[in-house]
Amino acid sequence: MKYKEELNIINKTHICPFCHEKKENMLYIGRYFFVIPARAPYSKHHILIVPKRHVNILSTLTHAELLEMHKLIDIRAKKLHKKYKDISLLLRDGLVKDPLINKSVNHLHFHLIPNVGVYIQSQTKAENRTWMGDMTYTKTAQTYKKTFL
Repeated sequence: MKYKEELNIINKTHICPFCHEKKENMLYIGRYFFVIPARAPYSKHHILIVPKRHVNILSTLTHAELLEMHKLIDIRAKKLHKKYKDISLLLRDGLVKDPLINKSVNHLHFHLIPNVGVYIQSQTKAENRTWMGDMTYTKTAQTYKKTFL
């Protein structure tokens, strides 16, 4: 399914996909955060670090949440660096309001993206990403667990 089609469903239902993530897709579950493969990845081994509680803005995280967030970013970036020279870290916070920004989920999260520069992309490129079906996504999560745990 195309990413744009899935976004239309998410926007119509107003259901946060991160608040309803299945445990079998989680690479790691911490006290405050979990780690998952990107469902619509920019590259192979693209992962997300997501707070368990529904929060939109980085500044609303508690001190304990910030400590765990930093630890998870550090650990996952080091693991990715064993395979890739370059890792981009992208913070997505705030609310989805402007379609030109290409932000799709109203839930704070961090992208760790191997070998892909973070740049302003066209709306067409963002919409043409492929959304993984449930079976593919779960299989991807299991593969990533073997590679990055």
